[in-house]
Amino acid sequence: MANRTTVTFTHEGELWPLVDQWATQNGFRSVTTQESARLLQKGSGFFVAPMMVDMELDNNQVRLEAWIQVGLLARILSLFILPGEMSIESGGVRAALPRSIARKAVNNLLASLNQPPIP
Repeated sequence: MANRTTVTFTHEGELWPLVDQWATQNGFRSVTTQESARLLQKGSGFFVAPMMVDMELDNNQVRLEAWIQVGLLARILSLFILPGEMSIESGGVRAALPRSIARKAVNNLLASLNQPPIP
């Protein structure tokens, strides 16, 4: 399993207002905001692993990366079975709940951009 889920697609029109609206509706906060990129995070890692979304726009090409960031305490308690980063695709039992929550949120974003969901 890859550490991050990556989706690339073409988008016509304004991207960032849609992304910013989705982030607000889904509880994501901006970590980094640039003219052509956004790094968004949901959660602080206390109860559930932080969910990360990194988006870059180059002309009309969008690259979206999504992952959960597994904290050191969770890694220690799992005897380092959990990696530092995990993709959000379905499958497997490791960190299934935070991956499912992140996948649902990202799939809402992809739907608003007329893109297929992450399985």
